[in-house]
Amino acid sequence: MQQPSPPVSSAPAAAENAPRKRRPPRRVEVSRVQILSPAMRRITLTGAELQGFEVSDPASYLKLIFPEPGQSEPVRPLPDGPRATSMRTYTPLAVRPEALEVDVDFVLHGDGPASTWAAQAQAGQVLFLMGPGPGYKPDPQAAEHLLIGDDSALPAFETILARLPATARVRVLVEVPDAAEERALHSPAPLSARWVVRGADNQRAGQALEQALRQGGAPSAQSRVYLACEAAAMRRIRQLLTGELGLPRSQIVGRGYWKLGAVNHPDHDYGEDA
Repeated sequence: MQQPSPPVSSAPAAAENAPRKRRPPRRVEVSRVQILSPAMRRITLTGAELQGFEVSDPASYLKLIFPEPGQSEPVRPLPDGPRATSMRTYTPLAVRPEALEVDVDFVLHGDGPASTWAAQAQAGQVLFLMGPGPGYKPDPQAAEHLLIGDDSALPAFETILARLPATARVRVLVEVPDAAEERALHSPAPLSARWVVRGADNQRAGQALEQALRQGGAPSAQSRVYLACEAAAMRRIRQLLTGELGLPRSQIVGRGYWKLGAVNHPDHDYGEDA
C-alpha cells in the first residue's frame, strides 16, 4: 500500500523518523511445559510483569531473552542498552491476560540459545520478554486463504486460523522434517491441510513446498496468501506464486522466519525484494 505524502512541516517528519521507543522488558517464569511432538514444545510463561500484555492481531511477535552460559537467569536489559545476543523472536500463541500467562511454541532444531534452552525448560526458570510487535491482518472479505510455511510458522498459522470467519475457506500447506510433527489444526473456516516432509537436511528447506504447490496447480485468483518459512525458500515460493502460478503480488504476505547459516535472522524480512 502506498504511504501518504509526508507533511510539509519538518517537525512531524522528525517525529516520524525518531527511533521507536522500546517497551520495558518483562520478567517471566516458566509455569508449564507441554510436549506437542518430538521437535515441538509449548511453554507457558507467567509473571506479574505481564500485566497489560495483550496482542490484537494474529501472527504477532514477541522477543525472548535467554540466559547466557553460566547464568541462572538473564540480566534485565537496560531500556536503551545494547541488544542482547541471546534474544530471539517468537509468536505468542495464546495470551491470557486474566491469568497473566502467554504460551509460546518452540521448534527444537539443534544447537542455539533458544532451542537448547527449550529442550531442557522446567517450571521456575526465568526469561525476559519484550513486545508485542505487530502481526497480520487477514482480509475479512477474502473468500479463500492459503497458508504456506514450515514448522517454524505453525504457531502463526494457528493464530490466523482462529481468526478466520466461517464464511471463508482456508488451505494450509506445511513442510515438516518428519511426519511425526503433524498435528490437528482447527479453524471456524472450512479447512483442508496438507503436510509435506523435507527430511532432516535443512539444506532442502522449501523444496517440498515448491513441489506440492506445482502439483496442486494455481490457487484461486482471489486467494490471500500468508507465506512464512526459511528466507531463501520464501523468496523462491513468492516468485513461483507470482510467476508460474499467476497470483498478484499484492495478495501475498511473506515472512522469512529463519535463514540457513544465520544465527539470528531479523524479524522484518518480508521478501519484498523477490
